[in-house]
Amino acid sequence: MQNSSISLYQTLLPGIGNGTLRMRYFGYYAWLCKSYGVNIGSEDPQEWRRFIRRAEALLALAAHHVGSEHGVAGIQWAARAYSNVAVDRIDIASAADPGSDDKYLEQAWGIYGAAFRSQLFENKVFWESPEHDIPVPSTNIGDRLADAFADSLGHLAARVVNIITRGSVTRGELDLVSPIVPSRIEDEGSEREVYEEILLKPQSSKDAKAISRSLSVQLILNVSAFLEREPTANEVRWILYAGQDQQGRPLNLGTDPLEAQRNRWWVYHANDMCHVALETLLKFVLDTLAPFQSGLSLERLIPRCTERIPEVNELNFLSWCEFLEAVDITGNAYASEDDAAEWSLCQSMVNRAGRSHQSDCPPDIAWKAVILLAILQKRVEQEDRPVKEVLRVFDTDYYQTLLTVVQFLRRHADYPIPKLLSRLIEQRVIRRHLWVATRKLRGGGYTFLFESDEGRLRLRGKDGPVFTNPRLSPAITFLRDIHLLGSEGLTHYGESAISDI
Repeated sequence: MQNSSISLYQTLLPGIGNGTLRMRYFGYYAWLCKSYGVNIGSEDPQEWRRFIRRAEALLALAAHHVGSEHGVAGIQWAARAYSNVAVDRIDIASAADPGSDDKYLEQAWGIYGAAFRSQLFENKVFWESPEHDIPVPSTNIGDRLADAFADSLGHLAARVVNIITRGSVTRGELDLVSPIVPSRIEDEGSEREVYEEILLKPQSSKDAKAISRSLSVQLILNVSAFLEREPTANEVRWILYAGQDQQGRPLNLGTDPLEAQRNRWWVYHANDMCHVALETLLKFVLDTLAPFQSGLSLERLIPRCTERIPEVNELNFLSWCEFLEAVDITGNAYASEDDAAEWSLCQSMVNRAGRSHQSDCPPDIAWKAVILLAILQKRVEQEDRPVKEVLRVFDTDYYQTLLTVVQFLRRHADYPIPKLLSRLIEQRVIRRHLWVATRKLRGGGYTFLFESDEGRLRLRGKDGPVFTNPRLSPAITFLRDIHLLGSEGLTHYGESAISDI
C-alpha cells in the first residue's frame, strides 16, 4: 500500500524529491558542471565526484557562515569545522575526498548522488554525454541556468572554482563566497526566471512529466491564493482532497486541467488514507499479540482482535453492505469539528495508534480504521473520481491499492462484520505483512514485525500508521526560494504565474 502511494506522488510531482530541499542546488550543479568542463575537463568519474563533494562542503560552510540557511547538506560537519577558531583555513578536501575520518557527508556522491542527480536529468538540466560518463548541461535549460548562476556571482565565480580545486577556504573567503547559498537567488534576474520555467513552463506539450509537475505547482499556488498565505504541505493535500478548507469554503480552480490534476491528487490521498487505515489495524494486531511472549496461533489471534472491539460485537447482526448503508459521508472531509470526517478519523489514528512498544492502539481507534475503509469505499462507488484510471496501472501481484481493497470489501459484502473483519485482518494485514517481509528478506533486509514459528505468531517489533510524504514540502520551499511565495502568500511573481494559467 505504501509503495503504491509513493509511486502515485512520484507521477504528481516528478523532478522534485523529498531530499531536494532547496531549488538553488539545481543552478549550483549546472554551473559546477559547466565550470568542471572548462577548468578541469577530466573524463574520470572520480575526479568529477571529488569536485562535486568539495563544492558541496564549501556550500555547507558558506551556509553555516551566513546563518539561518536550512536544507543544506553537510551543515553539521560545517558547524564542527567552523567551531575550531584556532584554524583560519578550513580544509574541505580532507572532509570531501575518499578515506576521510570526518566526512562532511557519508554518501559516496554526496547529496548530488543521494537526491539531486536523478532530478537534474528529470528536469532536463543535465544530459548524458555519448562520449563519457560525466553529465553535461543541456543546451537549453542547463546552459542557461549555468550562465545565470555564474552571472549572479560575477567576478567571484572564478574565485569559487579556485577554492574548490585547491580544497581549502579561509574564513575571510567565506564572506566573499556567501552569494552561493540557497537564499541568495536574486529577486530580479535570469536565474530566478529559469527556475520558474522549470517548475511551471513545460518545454514540450508531449512532456507528460513536466506537465504534471507544472499542474501540481499551479495547484499549490492556487491553494496559497485561496488561503491568502503560504500553505503547509498538509493543508495542500487535504484541501485538494476535500475541495474546500476546514470552514467549508470551496476551492475554485477554474480550469479543466487543474481540476483533473486535483482529482489525481484525490486518488493519491484516498489511497494513502487506505494505507493508514490498514497500518492502524496492523498496530492493533501487534498490540493484541504483545502480551503473549510464547506467541499465538492465527486461529486464536484473529478472534482475540475482533473480540476486543466492542462495536464489532454490537453490530454482528449486520452484513458489511448493510453497515455501508448506515455509514454517513460527511459533506466536508477536512472538517475539524466533525468526528466522522476523514481528517478527524486520520488524526485520531495517527496520534493514538502509536508506533512503538510504549503505546497501544485502543480498540476504538481500530474501529475508526474500519469506518474509514467504509467511507473510502462509498466515496469510490458514489463519486466521479478517476480511481480505476489512475490505479489500474499497478500489478496487483506486487501492489495493493485503494482499488484492490475496495474490490476485496465488495467480494465480502454479504459477510457479517466480525467475519469480514477477520478475513481483512488475516488476508490484508497479517499475511500481506509476512509476504512483504519475506520478499525483503530475500534482498537482505529483515522487516518482520512478527514471525511464524511452529504455527504460532510471535511479536518481533512494532510500527504504526504514518502518511507518505508526497514532495509538497520541498515544492513549497522551491516556490519561496524563487519568490513566488512569501510570508503573506503569493508575491507579484506568484500572482503573475497564476494569471498566466
